[in-house]
Amino acid sequence: MGSNGKLKFLFVQPDLHRHYIPFLPKYESLHALICEAVARDFLESSLVFDRRFDTDENLIRVLKNFEPDIVGFTAHTAGEIFNVRRLIRLVKRTFPSAMTVVGGQHATLLPEDYFDSGVDIICVGPGEETFREVAEVLANGKDLSGVKGIIWKDGNEYVINPPRPISTGFIHWPPFDRTIIPRKYRRHYMWVFEAKPNVYTISTSGCPYRCKFCSLWVTQRGTYRRRKPAEIVEDIAAQPQPYVHLTDDNTFHNEDFALELYELLKKRGIKKKILAYARTDTIIKRTYLLEKWREVGLGGLVVGMEAVTDQNLDAINKKTDVNTNIEAHRILEELGLENWAHFIMMPEFKKEDFDLVWDFIDKNNVIYPIFVPLTPMPGTPFFFEAKENDQLAVFDYGFYNLEYMVMKTVIPKIEWYRYLQELYLKTCSFETLLRRSKCKSFHVLPAVGRALRFSWAVKRIWPHLLEQVAIEEKYRYEDIEHLLPPSLRRDYKPDKYYNAPRVSDMLERYKSTDNWDPQLGDVRRLPVKTYPDFDEIVDKQSYSACKIKESSKMEKTI
Repeated sequence: MGSNGKLKFLFVQPDLHRHYIPFLPKYESLHALICEAVARDFLESSLVFDRRFDTDENLIRVLKNFEPDIVGFTAHTAGEIFNVRRLIRLVKRTFPSAMTVVGGQHATLLPEDYFDSGVDIICVGPGEETFREVAEVLANGKDLSGVKGIIWKDGNEYVINPPRPISTGFIHWPPFDRTIIPRKYRRHYMWVFEAKPNVYTISTSGCPYRCKFCSLWVTQRGTYRRRKPAEIVEDIAAQPQPYVHLTDDNTFHNEDFALELYELLKKRGIKKKILAYARTDTIIKRTYLLEKWREVGLGGLVVGMEAVTDQNLDAINKKTDVNTNIEAHRILEELGLENWAHFIMMPEFKKEDFDLVWDFIDKNNVIYPIFVPLTPMPGTPFFFEAKENDQLAVFDYGFYNLEYMVMKTVIPKIEWYRYLQELYLKTCSFETLLRRSKCKSFHVLPAVGRALRFSWAVKRIWPHLLEQVAIEEKYRYEDIEHLLPPSLRRDYKPDKYYNAPRVSDMLERYKSTDNWDPQLGDVRRLPVKTYPDFDEIVDKQSYSACKIKESSKMEKTI
């Protein structure tokens, strides 16, 4: 601890396991910036270590030189949890006195998967206020029993504190201090398809919609909160980067909010290329707003089109239809705005379904499509439904990262993947780009950048897809269930308060949770348990040798 009684805070941005993800997303760690900002009053100094662009050896050096009091981690998707656990163990071996804190999506919805001897505190989010209070308590030398929204280790048990209720409304974060991120990392943060330096920020949190596939509204307990527009503008204005990525889903949902944000950006004379997100129905309702935002640099939107049939849109509870998708794309094309249209690839797809997606894209001249396999994100109602109905095909959380089809498919999985890759290659071909080049929304750098990037990625990820299929074929659930994280076992029931998707459900479940100890007051206790990482499981069963043989055999068949 610093000489003034304040804490030294190290935030570790975990790497994504290259065993599963052959290429890295290049965004800066907003979680680190938010944590430092909200807890600044109790911090003497802060530092970010971005493991995506660094090494374990350098982390050890940083731990020894910086001597942190508290080390924070985040895991947005389940695919990061193994690396987070590995890095936490490294921290504890190197600097045992540091308190380790884990937050993020997986820690919020399935904290028991982090019940490990190296994990001291788990933040059950949203965790901004919670982390501030954790820092305050630790700085003042008090115990953690009164901090709502955390699970903390007490000897050989984890103490589950009461939940921290949140409500829809405005959120306030102090200005972000990006000097805590070493310069050597900052050169990596860019909009990958144009290779331009990017500033990442957020305008809203949560979502008022309830799409079946989405984890955002579940993690935020069904709330929708907005930052004050003046704070967002200050964040954008303070950075020199020419590109801005608003990373949340609902900048344009609230009309007054989006209009005020536009007016402040215009008043400050800010005109950077802005990439934001929007639903198709929002594009139609708020067309005049998009026209205004073009004046301050809006260049493109990430759009959740999701499907090309009304049947599939209904199946995922999107609350839109195909005609809305078509009209939204027409509006964006007329405005010259890039439509980074996302489409969900369903497990029941056959060749004719992939052909339908291509026909829609080709007919409507969609230049920047992204295809995402339908993934039951761990901890969501959809995940528990898929697990209960025996729809999951692979039980290695490393593959739950939106790049793999982890559900059982109607056609052979390897055939399903081949059709998906063919779809990508069609959209990236020179012939396709040439036909699209006359469109108003065709911009050479992102269009060609996307084509080159995905043409490369399709080839790079193929061995990983083969490996996933080999794992599905080799491992029976019954044989490995006892080695899996708690949430993947049959006896795990989503009856804890932190599994609840809404605030009201969360509070109701907490009141009725078992494992109550009246002598301890309003807390629950669960034992500390450890389980092996999947890499350790497969190594013990000589999978490494087997996977090469299986992958080679399958590669010859395609």
